Amino acid sequence: MSGKEKSHRRRAHHGGGHGGGGHHGGAWKVAYADFTTAMMAFFLLMWILAASSPKQKSAIAQYFRSEGPFKNGGGTMSGTFKGGQGLLSAPISNSVMNETQSLEMVARELGEAMSSGAEAGAEGGAEAGTSDLKDQMSVTLGDDGLIIEITDDKQDELFSVGGDAMNPKFQKVLDAVASKLNGLPNKVRVEGYTDARPYPQGVDYSNWELSSDRANAARRYLEKRGLTRDRFESVVGYGDGRLAAPASPMAPANRRITITVLRDNPIKPVADSLGGGAPDEGFQPFGQMVDPHSVESAPIESAPRTPAGHDRNER
Repeated sequence: MSGKEKSHRRRAHHGGGHGGGGHHGGAWKVAYADFTTAMMAFFLLMWILAASSPKQKSAIAQYFRSEGPFKNGGGTMSGTFKGGQGLLSAPISNSVMNETQSLEMVARELGEAMSSGAEAGAEGGAEAGTSDLKDQMSVTLGDDGLIIEITDDKQDELFSVGGDAMNPKFQKVLDAVASKLNGLPNKVRVEGYTDARPYPQGVDYSNWELSSDRANAARRYLEKRGLTRDRFESVVGYGDGRLAAPASPMAPANRRITITVLRDNPIKPVADSLGGGAPDEGFQPFGQMVDPHSVESAPIESAPRTPAGHDRNER
């Protein structure tokens, strides 16, 4: 190859022209950056969906189904649209998230009160003794609301044996609960449960009445501590129909009181709207505030029975 031809090829290769090098320009770098960014977002989305519980996915779906710029699934907006906070300020979505944060704060404060053993009383003064039952109390946040459950154990019973007279330690716990719930507008549900030990024949009283009387006793005490009567959505006695420890129907863990602070804006799982079964896990977008009390199957104890048919470990 002659020197003239070599010089011509070098000029053809490097001789720039007016197009900035054609496909050797910088446009492909921008396209590649957009592609990698989109792939990163896609893989992050897949990871979040894989790590989310079924009800968390339901909550996300509920968020985007709520009324806002895309009401009824439409893409056309009518009326005047002004700049603002955008989709995050949609009324239903905001109310759900704000309510969740309020309930989360109450759960955290209750956990701290039970751990510290002192809580400000409804009318001033430190109420000591709340920590005595901390191992018998659990606070969880679910679809229905904030669930506060206090159970019996062998040493500290919530009520007198076979009756509805409250243990003073249980009253201290209700003091702490009332002081926190007084600042919320939410309705409250109170439920009572017993173990499966029946009353003796000839006694015109059963676990149905006992669980209802105990639930009402808790309700009356909360009313005295500031919760107005219209705050209570229902007071229910389940008797021994819903045992916490079915394998040990006489276990103290079956004797319990549950106070549920109901959501004003309940979370509806997608499966319910589609006719399917509800997901197994509860919706906890901010995590569980207080570890639930672990219910262990307790052996049935054969304590001597009194003529009235009661012993220390029943009801």
